[in-house]
Amino acid sequence: LLRVFLPRDCPLIRAYGAIRFDATSDYSVEWEEFGSFYFIVPQVEYNELEESSVLATTIAWDDSLSWTWQNAVKELQSTLQKISSSPIKVNNSTLQTTIVKLNHVPTKASWDLAVTKALQMIKGKQRELVKVVLARCSRYITDTCIDPVELLACLKVEGQNAYQFCIQPPDAPAFVGNSPEQLFHRKYLNISSEALAGTRARGKTRADDFQIGQDLLLSSKEDNEFTIVRDSIEKKLEMICDDVVVHPSKALRKLPRVQHLSAQLAARMRNEDDEFDILNTLHPSPAVCGLPTEEARQFIQDYEIFDRGMYAGPVGWFGGAESEFAVGIRSALLGKGHSTLVYAGAGIVEGTNPSFEWDELDLKASQFAKLLQYQEQHICLQEAENMGTVI
Repeated sequence: LLRVFLPRDCPLIRAYGAIRFDATSDYSVEWEEFGSFYFIVPQVEYNELEESSVLATTIAWDDSLSWTWQNAVKELQSTLQKISSSPIKVNNSTLQTTIVKLNHVPTKASWDLAVTKALQMIKGKQRELVKVVLARCSRYITDTCIDPVELLACLKVEGQNAYQFCIQPPDAPAFVGNSPEQLFHRKYLNISSEALAGTRARGKTRADDFQIGQDLLLSSKEDNEFTIVRDSIEKKLEMICDDVVVHPSKALRKLPRVQHLSAQLAARMRNEDDEFDILNTLHPSPAVCGLPTEEARQFIQDYEIFDRGMYAGPVGWFGGAESEFAVGIRSALLGKGHSTLVYAGAGIVEGTNPSFEWDELDLKASQFAKLLQYQEQHICLQEAENMGTVI
């Protein structure tokens, strides 16, 4: 079906969207407009290339459905008129809002119980689990409504070396994120992916940042978690590809607020499989679910008491000859009122400390917390100066 509507000879026609973390699970009311997946082919698309920019329009018509070429052109003209008459002005540094209420699901006590249960299964005689990723949903109530486009602009300032996205069905909440993790990029038969696991904060000074990074590189617990993720992705790629290369096998990936262990993977596909076959092979990875996959997925269903929705699911685009998807982490769901749901997860492996992982959730959610809690500009600038550089 994708090959029909997204042909190779029209490479600029793309379908953008996201898929639920678990497309087979029931969805809650806040995610119902997204369904199991949500994709669109935009009428108007603006692309910034290396040396130029492209404004592309897409027209679809079907005379058999009484939707003629003339109808499609008139609708496009109407859309272009709305765009040209409604310029968007955004403040791309701060949101003028303040948090008035915050609650976490699960609570800290419930989190500790779930992590303890996971560790019992990981360390038990049956060793039912090797790793499981547990998540938290934090509801922020702010004194003003938040424009998802403004939030997206602020996230772009937060981290250039990431995938910024905003997906909003008509009259629905907006799924907004700033994901550092690539699920896959395919161009013809060439495919790349990324393993990302293990987390530490950035240091306040260069020396402090270097020492924290070395601690992350040398941590046996973090190395165990990272190796599980990297090796699993490599094996999954080998199911559909030849010549899988992992390079570097382990390195530091430094982001504005956090740093991770990272590995890049590249391969050549045996044939041009449908992208959904690629997605089904690579998602979910142990970075967002666990290992073994089905046992970890079942544990999440049993012990997480909220709906992840599109959080930690694939988010990206399909094209005729090329496609790219990120993992929908570091993300939030902006409601229609003053409510914002912020999601964060942590990998549970042998040696995990529940309290340390709770602090890691705070660290991963901090980019949203800082933006929602408006601060004076000079404070934000001071934080930016301490963020260091991206490797």
